[in-house]
Amino acid sequence: MLNYQVVHTNEWLFSDSEVSSDGARSISLIAARGSRASCQILINHVPVETEIRWSYRPTSPAGLDVELYQMIDVLVNENTGPDVSTVPVGTPADYATRLAPFRVYDALQPVGPAFSSRSATEAMYVSWDIPLSLTAADYSGVFELWIGDELLTIPVTLQVVHASVPEQATLATTNWMSIHNIAKKHQLELWSEPFWAMVRKYGEAMRRAKQTHFLVGLEFVQIQAMDGQYTFDFSRAERLIHLFLELGFTGIEGGHVAGRTDWNAPNFVLSYDNKIDATGTEGFAFLAQFLTAWHQFLSEHGWLGLTIQHIADEPIEESAADFRILSGMVRKFMPGVPLIEAMIYPAIEGSMDIWVPTNEGFDKHREHFERVQKLGDTVWFYTCWNPGGKYLNRFMDLHLLKTRYLHWGNYKYGLTGYLHWGFNQYLGDQDPYELTCPFLAPSVHSRRVPAGDTHIVYPGADGPLLSMRLEAMRSGVEDYELLQQLAEYNREAADEILNTCMTSFTEVNTDLFVFDGAYRKLLETLSSYIQQDSNVEERV
Repeated sequence: MLNYQVVHTNEWLFSDSEVSSDGARSISLIAARGSRASCQILINHVPVETEIRWSYRPTSPAGLDVELYQMIDVLVNENTGPDVSTVPVGTPADYATRLAPFRVYDALQPVGPAFSSRSATEAMYVSWDIPLSLTAADYSGVFELWIGDELLTIPVTLQVVHASVPEQATLATTNWMSIHNIAKKHQLELWSEPFWAMVRKYGEAMRRAKQTHFLVGLEFVQIQAMDGQYTFDFSRAERLIHLFLELGFTGIEGGHVAGRTDWNAPNFVLSYDNKIDATGTEGFAFLAQFLTAWHQFLSEHGWLGLTIQHIADEPIEESAADFRILSGMVRKFMPGVPLIEAMIYPAIEGSMDIWVPTNEGFDKHREHFERVQKLGDTVWFYTCWNPGGKYLNRFMDLHLLKTRYLHWGNYKYGLTGYLHWGFNQYLGDQDPYELTCPFLAPSVHSRRVPAGDTHIVYPGADGPLLSMRLEAMRSGVEDYELLQQLAEYNREAADEILNTCMTSFTEVNTDLFVFDGAYRKLLETLSSYIQQDSNVEERV
């Protein structure tokens, strides 16, 4: 006899999860227009390799587009550390959902009307698209699952409210894509037409999560050098930019022009050639020619106004002086283009326009960042293989809600963007399904990255597979947009809702009942203001 349960979309399911006797047997969701309504279905005692068929039958009013994903469990081989990296297996971690090793359902494999079961425990992710044009109303239907000869009939109620999420997010977000991993994991020739078709699919996955910006690094530029003179072919960059703007991205990130060969190195070297000091005579000659050509290319295509420019990743105190010089060089040849950088050491005023500390870095130097905000600079934040412990991040051993809450932090602190390095940055020969905590730099040190830091999509047979964490990120971005809209009507009401769930980047309420109450109140309060506006317009 099959046992099933409807599970909250913000709750992790594991390979050993068991259906609860008092678990939900129906689907009841609330959603804003322009968003998605989603849940999970857990089923125990499924015969392996049994055919599973499904359908959604709307009863009233018209139907909605629905997607079904078979969830794939992945290995978490170590737990996140209290500050950075990971801890040895068996080390207590009170901020983690459970001790490693364990398997968690994160990857989402889209399925057609029929597919085969993978194991005795099946987990499915169901997602309804709620278009902006949809009328606010209650929608109902029946979700049917045939597992072999046994039928599961699950009643569905979707409450669609007047509140809506804009198609173009106001929150700036970026995840960095590895083109080499696209080619490697999908066995495609770099720059071939099948490769470009796959890049489109990765862009579509980014846009599903409301991503606004995309990185255009030097790998998209063909460079030839002769006697200190350089020529640049931007045709690959042009193709990428046309493609991603067509998909709905609104911001171009110029790639890093320099970096360090060692974390503690005081000087930067060129990204083009790490044997050349970036701020030396030869480095200046390259940057003068490259940045001038890059600026001209963007200007000719009308893209300067969409562009922000990276300098060199994560300047620290030892490299601050060289970073200031390098920043001045970039400003010289990229006039009018805002400079952005993920940074560690804060005392580098004037060297960038968009500051990007980690959420922990923002906490430590909050007074500094609030001061530069008042002086006209912009502040985003980022996460990577740190911070760990109780800080919000999108690791697979932390509560799934913590990924969603990242963007409540954007609202709470007035941080207008979010950056992450790892869209599909699998390291070495990492199998993202079986080795989620690979060594970060095995030739340098023995530290691993926490589970999921390198990636938020998985390589599938026909393209990138979404993840539960990417869906949580999308939901968080949508929450940010709703909170911002409510704040325009009533800041106190928006802040009150946020404060029931989040008081800092380390203190959030992961009780699903509490979160559901806050989310419903957010949607209903915003909807009431929108309806009031609509009634006023009708009277006028």
